Amino acid sequence: MLARALLLGGLLLARVGAADPPAVTVAVGGPTEDPAYLPVHAAVALGTFEAEGVKVTLKRTKHPTEAVAALRGHDVPIAVATLDEAIRGAWARKLPVQVLVAHVRAPAVALLVAPAARETVRRVEDLRGKAVGIPGPGSTGHLLLAQLLRQARLRPWEVDSRSVGTTGLLARLGSGDLAAAMVEEPWAGRLLAADRAGLLVDFRQPAEVERVLGGPFYEVVSVVVGPPTEEETKAAKEAAKAGKKLPQPRQEPPAEAALVAYARAVARVQAWLAGTPPETVAERLPAALVGDRARFVARLTPLQAAYAGTGEATREGLEATIRVLRSGGSPWPVTLTVGPGELAAPAAVTEARRQLGATPAPP
Repeated sequence: MLARALLLGGLLLARVGAADPPAVTVAVGGPTEDPAYLPVHAAVALGTFEAEGVKVTLKRTKHPTEAVAALRGHDVPIAVATLDEAIRGAWARKLPVQVLVAHVRAPAVALLVAPAARETVRRVEDLRGKAVGIPGPGSTGHLLLAQLLRQARLRPWEVDSRSVGTTGLLARLGSGDLAAAMVEEPWAGRLLAADRAGLLVDFRQPAEVERVLGGPFYEVVSVVVGPPTEEETKAAKEAAKAGKKLPQPRQEPPAEAALVAYARAVARVQAWLAGTPPETVAERLPAALVGDRARFVARLTPLQAAYAGTGEATREGLEATIRVLRSGGSPWPVTLTVGPGELAAPAAVTEARRQLGATPAPP
């Protein structure tokens, strides 16, 4: 009886001592089939988050706007969305966020030339007076085209930019109604493989992005609610001193250990996705996540080089991305001031990423 009592006591102590890992809910603003959003889904499926010490529940949303809105609504402390939406939907609404992980360093879009215009459009400057298609206003393709035109010293009215949607864009590019167009994956790769379009600027390639923009372009990122700013802290102290009603406190970021574990897990998965043959990736991931294997491989293959390695958002990359976003089709509020310093990851996350090294262990 004594032995049994000791055994039961030991089991109880073991259960008490084994603390559950911190739990975090993450809003994801893109589909599983988009390679930029794949790392978080893969990290859940492969158990990488829990292996690093955090339990992650993904909350799917229809659009990056909804993912960031979940941050503002105190529904989640972390969101996977475009950096443009994180700034417009969070920073511009008095909610500071930090880039926890950069998912991609090059966007899945290229500036293609119609077959009928191959001889007349050889440089961006040759687009003067011609019709150029974009996937939609405010899209990454729209923002990057605007940047290209500025660099070529072409005024907006000197180019006939047309927002026609993907289906119409592809048809009009093929017919020659459009001289060129910003075409997203997987259609850009398909047109080029079939020799049904020429390539003018390939933003899918990190080297080309850095040459054109001066640094990486962080389209999709994981952002976390930041700590209170000096302005917020000062305002709260002044209100308390004056006996005024304090504003509703905003959501606190997750514990440092949870942030470190999240960033490490995504870093390991991204490095694996970037360096593993797509067929092997498809075999390792659950069938529900892969879907049609041939399509999965075709989507992942041209974008593997675009993964941002271990997820560090460099100062040069943030500066280059902000330049494009700030001067896009829908300018930021004049009063909004946010730069690489405000967006930088927490120091503990940066140190954890450094310790992982450039080639972390695969998941």
